[in-house]
Amino acid sequence: MNRAPGTWQWDDVRFFLAVARAGSLSGAARVLGVGHVTVGRRITLLERRLGVTLLHRTPDGFATTAAGDAVLRQCAAMENAALDLERVAAGRDSLAAGSIRLTATEALAHRVIAPAIAELRKSHPDLCVDLAIGVRSLDIARREADLAVRVGRPSGSGLVCRKLGEVGYSLYASPGYLAEYRMPQRGKGLAGHHLITFTGAPAATSPFFMDESLDGARIALRCDNPLIQLQAAAVGIGIAELACFLGDDCADLVRVWPDQLPALRSVWLVMHEDFRRSARIRVVSSAIADAFRRQRKILQHGGHGGTK
Repeated sequence: MNRAPGTWQWDDVRFFLAVARAGSLSGAARVLGVGHVTVGRRITLLERRLGVTLLHRTPDGFATTAAGDAVLRQCAAMENAALDLERVAAGRDSLAAGSIRLTATEALAHRVIAPAIAELRKSHPDLCVDLAIGVRSLDIARREADLAVRVGRPSGSGLVCRKLGEVGYSLYASPGYLAEYRMPQRGKGLAGHHLITFTGAPAATSPFFMDESLDGARIALRCDNPLIQLQAAAVGIGIAELACFLGDDCADLVRVWPDQLPALRSVWLVMHEDFRRSARIRVVSSAIADAFRRQRKILQHGGHGGTK
């Protein structure tokens, strides 16, 4: 639909915000799912309609002008209002159908969530779950995700957190690695050992490596995917801290301290408070909670057993 030369709409704001945040047309294009030429054209049209220059090119990309800074603040407020409107509308649906954006770690998605979704869709075939996996926390308030399963309780305005249970973690290595580098003594630190860890250990995993001193230890591999960490430990690269339900299932790994109780970390289901009345959110939340309850023992203790 054609618009009058002086009018502009919310869609214009999305393009300006994307460039201001990404600092480049190509970065904004990736976020918006369009070509960079389209982004440049939309910014030019917006500047023409407003009669000001919003962005100027620098050696490092695009930066906002003084006028752009003023407009940016108002655009951010418009974005928040639009997101609030979307959440309120989505939270009032009465049908357990449609799409849900869910985020979780690879390990929990593999062990708990994918099987729970498969079982749920037998009774709710019109549900579609978009599953984003990884340790990066997606923004619930900005609807980067509708539901999140996170290790450690997050904080934030408007979030509703439900504890799903606990996951046990222990140190694992291959028998060949331990034969070459010796078994570390509990409480004596990991000096001289090669470690497999995250690119930036999430705060929720603290204390890491079962609170052993890492002085004198060497990082052999950093990776944010626990399944890759498991494989790296299995081929002898070093010691990894893994969820026990993962490590105990791998025939090529042993627990470094098999007589030690796992380090327990809480797992939370997180949603925005506006979604509590959503039928599809409720049924997916219940399915995930039920799956965690059924697998409570294996999630806490892995294959080494434990009492209920």
